[in-house]
Amino acid sequence: MTPEQRKFRAVDAKQLLESPIFVEAWEAVEKHLSMAALTCDPDDQKKAQRIIISQQLLAAVKREITRIVQDGLMAEIQLSEIE
Repeated sequence: MTPEQRKFRAVDAKQLLESPIFVEAWEAVEKHLSMAALTCDPDDQKKAQRIIISQQLLAAVKREITRIVQDGLMAEIQLSEIE
């Protein structure tokens, strides 16, 4: 992927992270998973494990989107060094 493409992807990723609907949905899912973890029967190991995996996946999605934003910033630096 070219630095220009990385830069444009970063713009899209940043807009996504800052989108009010995305933020609202993210917070709702995060809250739901936290509540599920708090109210989960401690003896139900399978359910607890699914909740933890869901929380980890949610965090991984945000990390990946953030990584794309950071990669775009690096691409901007590369482009400015070329010019």
